Amino acid sequence: MRVVSDTPSPSILLLDDDPDVGIAAQLLLQRRVAPVVCLRRPAELFAALDRLQPAVLLLDLNFGPGRTDGAQGLRLLADVCGRTTPPVVVVLTAYADIDLAVQAIKRGAFDFITKPWDNVRLIATCTEALQRSQATRDGQPAPPPKPTEPLRPLAEQERAAVVAAMAEAQGNLSAAARALGLSRAALYRRLERYGL
Repeated sequence: MRVVSDTPSPSILLLDDDPDVGIAAQLLLQRRVAPVVCLRRPAELFAALDRLQPAVLLLDLNFGPGRTDGAQGLRLLADVCGRTTPPVVVVLTAYADIDLAVQAIKRGAFDFITKPWDNVRLIATCTEALQRSQATRDGQPAPPPKPTEPLRPLAEQERAAVVAAMAEAQGNLSAAARALGLSRAALYRRLERYGL
């Protein structure tokens, strides 16, 4: 028996033009986190936000063949975060680099996840995003993340991540690039930048 309540249950809205991504997200998140509604076209987003009032939005950054710069998704992100009561936004993209992640976070994204995603990480991130959304809707300030170590400059963090990935991959550039979600060329640029 289904209990009907005046308050809609928290839900997740996914905007991604790849139907396989939608199916994978639904299969993974529906039972473990919250109901998932999928959209494939950016033009449908704002009507769906008004109608569904999701707690979390999983937002792809590239729509249409050949797009990899994330510009369209970043514009949508800024528009969504500018709304009166925006959902908590988690960015999903297959074309990820540090610069794009920084831009997404600056424009209001809660987190940045690369595709194909790690299931455990996506579940944990969506669960945290739902908690943040609930705290905001209840009028409580969301607790700031507790750093486990002192904050370091982004360049230092990136260098440490590259070094750790190279060590884990035992010097295998292809494996390190995959672990970081980068192309080999992007990894080469970072290795050169940090003198590694």
